[in-house]
Amino acid sequence: MIFHELNVKGITRYLHDAELGEKDLRLHISQVDPGGRSHPPHQHGGFEAFYILEGQGTVEIDGDEFVIHANEAAVFNPRKMHGLRNDGETILRYIVLRAGDDGMQ
Repeated sequence: MIFHELNVKGITRYLHDAELGEKDLRLHISQVDPGGRSHPPHQHGGFEAFYILEGQGTVEIDGDEFVIHANEAAVFNPRKMHGLRNDGETILRYIVLRAGDDGMQ
């Protein structure tokens, strides 16, 4: 097996199986300050999940909102408008897991 080392946001060392396409499965770690968000709500293809490492946030999916805390996850269809904002008083750190992105914007 051959691994490529990739530079991935929030991860010190990321080994990626060379036999996999780069869009088959990816993850990164994001951090958002209180009152902030990493980017405005958006949509794309594939599958997506957020896993909260620390803090709390609000997941936005097609106009619905769900409060999410550390050690909780949200798995959703990213073709729907979605985002995550930090409504807490501490830093929000979370893993973003994406699979099978078909490039839809």
